[in-house]
Order: sequence, then structure tokens, then C-alpha cells
Amino acid sequence: MGPTGSGKSTFCGRLIKENPETMQYSISATTRAPRASEVQGKSYHFMSREEFIERRTKGEFFEWEENHGNLYGTLRASLEDGINAGKDLLFQIDIRGALNFKQNFAQNTVTIFIIPPTFADLQKRLQGRGTVDPLELQRRFATAKGEYGALLSLGGDTGKIDYLVVNNELDQTYEAIYSIVLAERSRYHRMERSSVEQFCDISA
Repeated sequence: MGPTGSGKSTFCGRLIKENPETMQYSISATTRAPRASEVQGKSYHFMSREEFIERRTKGEFFEWEENHGNLYGTLRASLEDGINAGKDLLFQIDIRGALNFKQNFAQNTVTIFIIPPTFADLQKRLQGRGTVDPLELQRRFATAKGEYGALLSLGGDTGKIDYLVVNNELDQTYEAIYSIVLAERSRYHRMERSSVEQFCDISA
């Protein structure tokens, strides 16, 4: 998680590309219009607001939030697919959605907040894209300030945000994030008992 322009999409894409056998990207649903480079069912499940609300009413979403006037959510089917595939599920999600997962799957949710070195850097990155109108830019800045406020309010509160990673240089930041993935896979409570028993076999 992290504000728009923090590098979330870049890191998620690289993690999936380099670890296709062990990681799976959870595709969120959204009511916003797709951008030029985005693909239906790969970038997001794009749907109308009416369809989103109808499916939400039917209980098809595990969690949902509204950002920038658009609805975003995680379909229960996406969770089930990931669990059945036996892979680590990777989410690109806002802080409220992440905390929802943390509350419901405390032992198996790892939260990483990615942040630029300064707010001025974030502003430069968003302005440098040149594809967002001024009104939308102000809306995203306001959302980022809200996310920063939520992050600060959780300071020292264990069990909420596990890692804060400053994205100063892309390759170094990616290595830091991937190191977290490797370390979390080695947590004892996540290992299958059969694997541990094999490591501890003293009968040979």
C-alpha cells in the first residue's frame, strides 16, 4: 500500500514477473474507467457502479472501499483462487483495505507501506506523469495526505503496519521488499509441519 506515485504498481509487477511459481496477483474490482495501458481482467476487473453495488449486496466482496469517487474491492473468488493455487497472494490495496485483511487474517497478512522520501517528491512524480488533470491531481494529493495521517496515527501500534519502505531508488527498494517476502516465508508458524519434520528427521 501507499499513495499514488509511490511505486506500488512497479514493484507488484516485478514481483509477479520474477516469481510466477510462488506469487499470484490478486486482481481487484473497480468502477473507475480503465487507463490506456490497462487490460480487463488483468489490471482490474472493471465494472459499472451498478454492477459493483449489486455484487456487493450479494456478498461477493470480501472488502471494499471508495477512493477518488470510485469503488474498489476484493472479490471473495480472488481469495479462493489464490488459496487453492497454494501461492502467496499479492495485493495492491489502500490502507483501509489492508487493515481489514490484517484484522481478519492476522497471522498470514503482511502489510508493507511504500512511501517516497518526501511529500514534495510525491508531488513531482504525479505532476511528471502529465496525464492527470489538475483537479484529479489535487484529489490525489488530498488522498495521500489522508493516508499519511492514517499511517502516523498507527505509529507504535503493533499488528497493523508491519513495514515502512522508503522508495528512494527503484532497484534498492525492490530488493528491500523482496527481502521482506523471503523473511516472512521463513516464519515458523507459516511452515507446514511435514516440511519441518523432514528437516528434523534424525532416523538416518
